[in-house]
Amino acid sequence: MSEPDAPLPLLDYAIISEPFPLYATNGTDDPATALHIVVSNGSGDTVYCREIVFSLPEGDLAQSLVSADAGDGQAPGWDVTRLQPGTQTALPSGDYARFQATPTGDDKKKGVPVDASGLVITLENLKISSRPGTARIEIREVATTDTNKWPENPRFKKLEITKFPAPKIPAMAVSDFTADDLEVEVKENARPNVRLTWNGPSTLDYTVSHGGSAYPVGKNHEYSATIDRDTTFQLSYVTGEPETTHYLTTTVTVKNPKLTGLEVDGDVTVTGSTGVQGLTVAKDLSVTQALTVTGFTDLQGLTVNKDLDAKAALTADHATVSNALTVGGFLQANSDITVSWGGTTKFTTSGLTGIKTPGISVDGKSIVFTGEARRLIYSGSYGKGTGMNVNYIGASIYMDEAGDGATRFYFE
Repeated sequence: MSEPDAPLPLLDYAIISEPFPLYATNGTDDPATALHIVVSNGSGDTVYCREIVFSLPEGDLAQSLVSADAGDGQAPGWDVTRLQPGTQTALPSGDYARFQATPTGDDKKKGVPVDASGLVITLENLKISSRPGTARIEIREVATTDTNKWPENPRFKKLEITKFPAPKIPAMAVSDFTADDLEVEVKENARPNVRLTWNGPSTLDYTVSHGGSAYPVGKNHEYSATIDRDTTFQLSYVTGEPETTHYLTTTVTVKNPKLTGLEVDGDVTVTGSTGVQGLTVAKDLSVTQALTVTGFTDLQGLTVNKDLDAKAALTADHATVSNALTVGGFLQANSDITVSWGGTTKFTTSGLTGIKTPGISVDGKSIVFTGEARRLIYSGSYGKGTGMNVNYIGASIYMDEAGDGATRFYFE
């Protein structure tokens, strides 16, 4: 369609695409395109305008700009609408996507002045055709310098725009894969939410992997997940001919992580309160605050400077407790037990078949008491053939046979 006899427009027109440069599409998932048309007045006279119609050639040829009659338009102070086929009989027929721009309100009939400020009309959500080539947008302008004399026919010109071949997407086109927060914290058993974002073409399909599972996200550029321990996220996508899979990674660390099992081959030092369900340590474990274990625990060496609370079996080749050791149930030792304080042995079974304190030793048969005088009462029943050996140094022994048949010995 051409109108060689029509006068040229009074206004100047320039066009730029978004994205720029403009590429021919290579699939149905290409991003929508916008055209920004700059309308300005380069003359010294005031130009009044009441209508501009843009016709975009539609089809699949090199000279076609769009592949479908689709899109929207907008401009400050103007109404921009897409004309349906047959609604504007004054235009010659043909395969075009047409957009009509008119001033808003009452200015639609009398026109508005286009002066030094100019005008930007945006045609958006366009579907660009697939063949590279130069397309020509047809512009019909109803404008005048004298509002008492409007032209009978619109002024006409063509505006060229080129569609370039779509480039192959390089691997480096995807970048900036990161999390909003690279360190998060578990609070009151609530797992923190992590939001990941990245930059890249909208024509690619992306997948985020973590925790042994893959999560396809399509053409989106963000992904969210909840975590309770340090996690490395991997972003993957496929490009090129032949197709090659590319990867990006980012790691988010978690304060107060939740662990269901911990196995350590080297030394472990815990400076805060730690609770685990099961713990296996091949070397030493040092804890400066409370350690709570709810499952089976097997240690070679254990040093606790504060509280140790074991709710299940606790096995240690060597254990040192700097503070209190409280046992709520049965305490069993398969070897000797020695308790010392201030350089003095308070209690020991070492070398004995019984127990020994600084003043008393019991070997299962006899009681030996040494030191300053104390009163020790032993009460029991002795019949014929029974005996009791008492070695008491530095005091007297008294025996009292009570009326109840019990024999009591007083050592003082």
